[in-house]
This record gives sequence, C-alpha cells and structure tokens, in this order.
Amino acid sequence: MRNLLRILILTGFLSVGFSSAQAQSGLNETDPRQMSLDLYAGINRGVLPENLALQLRDIIQLFRYRCTRVTDYQVFQQRPNLIDLKVKCSGDPLYGVTVASNGFVSVFGGNGILSGFDRRDGLILSFRVEGETTDSSLTVDQAFDETVSRIEMGDEFDYIYLLSTFMMILGIGIVVFVVWLKMYRFKQGRKPRQRHKPMQKHRVRLSSKVKDQLLEESTEVAKYVHRHPSGVYLSVGKTGKRRLFRSRFWAVIYARFGMKMFETSLEEAAAEEEPAS
Repeated sequence: MRNLLRILILTGFLSVGFSSAQAQSGLNETDPRQMSLDLYAGINRGVLPENLALQLRDIIQLFRYRCTRVTDYQVFQQRPNLIDLKVKCSGDPLYGVTVASNGFVSVFGGNGILSGFDRRDGLILSFRVEGETTDSSLTVDQAFDETVSRIEMGDEFDYIYLLSTFMMILGIGIVVFVVWLKMYRFKQGRKPRQRHKPMQKHRVRLSSKVKDQLLEESTEVAKYVHRHPSGVYLSVGKTGKRRLFRSRFWAVIYARFGMKMFETSLEEAAAEEEPAS
C-alpha cells in the first residue's frame, strides 16, 4: 500500500513538472522579449540570413501584421544597443523592425510610410522561392556600369554628386600645386616681386645745407617752385620739405598737393644733361 502511494505521488510530481516545462517552453517561443533578444544576438553573431528571415516573419506576425514570407530585409542602422531593419514581406509594403539588447522590440509600417530599399543604406538580402539567397553587393565593374547608366538616364542627384566630387578633387589639386610652387620658389631663393610707387623710384638724399644753396642759385618760376640752372626744379611742400623734380608739372603738384611723383637727383639730372651737351 505504501509503495502504491509513493508511485502515485511520484507520478503526480512528474506530470506537474512536465506540464510546467511545456508551458514555459511555449511561453518563451512567443515571448516578444525573448524573440527580440534572439534576433539581436543572431544579427551580431552572423547567423544565416535564412534563419533571421524566419525570426523576422515570426516577430511581424506576433504583432498581428500580415507576413506570409520574408522576401527581402536590410539592416538599416546598427548601433551599440539598437538595430533597425527594413523588412519586405511577399505582397505587402515595407515593415520597420527595431530590436534592442534589453529585449525591446517594435514593429511599424506596412502602410507605405517607409521609403524603399536603398543600397547606400546597407546590404539588402533577398530570398527566392527556391530558397536561394542573394545580396545587393556590387563588383567594381557593376558599380561603374550602374553609375554610367544613371548619368545617361539624367539622374540629377548623381550628376550633382559627381560634379561636386570632381570640383572638390580639382580644388585639392590646385591647392597642392600652389603650395608646391611656393615651396619651389622658396628653395630657389626667389622673392615676391615688389612694386615700387613712382614717388619711391628716386629718393633725394641731400642735406639741408645743400638744398639751401640750390634754392639760392634757383629762380622762382611759380609759387613755391624754383628752377635751378642745371634744369632741375626745386619744389617746397606744405610741410616745408624741399624735393627735386625734372618736370615742372610734378614740382607744382608736390607744392600744391604734397604728392611726390617722379623725383630726381642732381646725379641723375647731370647724367641726362651730359648726352645733350
């Protein structure tokens, strides 16, 4: 009798444990948190795309969206603790799926609010009915052919992008050339050309005593303008400074306006008189 009672009690415990395990297993299979963690870990660990597509389908169906079969999906953005995906189900618009490392999951879209796939956003994985998996990666030749095709079709965005890229490369080339040219000139010892103003071309370095003597030997031909027998004009400026000019016109300009244009010296004047004599 005792043995029979022990058998019945043991059988009851086993049946209760088995039913609890079944209930827990069924709960985990449909728990959004667990499904989100599985999908997040699968993307980071590089699980086969076919298995990830099945997990995406189950998550979309869990949120009561229609998804008979996942035909394409793309990891749109991957951050340290969050992953955004674009998912295309057969016959339905795009869905957006977000999973996080803490078990958060969100499904949205299915009504056309999401833009289509773009290869520049990430790799697009496609699944055929036969079970074959393809992606959107391009070889160098394919990328070149596609760029040429877009230009020929008049794709304005790509045209502007290529033009701006060309201008940027051209600008960098010009800057490099200018820097190289300056360095080359610096190594060759060439200095930048200095442009002298006309009034700086001839500077008279005479003492005040010499100027007084020239003034005494000169004859006044205009107000503050005197002509020396050598043919040089001695002009007195507004500040009292005296300067020599070969032309009476520039001597008058200096006397009235203080503008020093085409000054000369006694040596230069003598040098110009010698050929004439």
